[in-house]
Amino acid sequence: MHLHVARPRTDMTGSSDDQVKVLLVGPTSTPWDAIESEIEADLVRLARPGVKLTYRCTGAGPTEIRTAHDARAAAPFVVKTVVDAAREGFDAVIVDCTADPGVAEARAVVDIPVVGAGEALRSAIAGAKQPVCELTGDDLRGMDLAALVNSLRGAATVALGGTGFSQLVGILAAANPKLVVLDPLEVALDACLAHVDKT
Repeated sequence: MHLHVARPRTDMTGSSDDQVKVLLVGPTSTPWDAIESEIEADLVRLARPGVKLTYRCTGAGPTEIRTAHDARAAAPFVVKTVVDAAREGFDAVIVDCTADPGVAEARAVVDIPVVGAGEALRSAIAGAKQPVCELTGDDLRGMDLAALVNSLRGAATVALGGTGFSQLVGILAAANPKLVVLDPLEVALDACLAHVDKT
């Protein structure tokens, strides 16, 4: 697999034309330079055989999503990006935010699967081995690594309640090899591919 970077999108591409094409939508106006290296790392980690992953920000609306107001402000731009993706021939879309901005609205106007990272995470939590420790985005932003690891004592599963923290998956799993770490983007991709298989 080869990583191709082009502003304002990043592709994880293989050589076959019959791949499943999935667009990950960043629902913010954050400058591409600020997230490019993080997105590259995510796409490398998420790479699957037979799947072409592309990342694109909406380029409009809030620079980050921390509140319900931010999510509402981002939603119209997510919908436009999803509509564009459907026209361009993508097989499915993942919205890279656990607040799922614009997911329901986009789903109502396109025929391809649209998966929100938040809804996928909630579904994974419902079927996960108990006890589950859910870490919010604020937890993940505010706690240092030692505090995070300590907060997981006794947990069988940890759910990362925000996107942008995928680098913690390997770290937390290494700290406790028996711990199942649910990452929103990874479970969203699993859900997305399951939807594509059924269509």
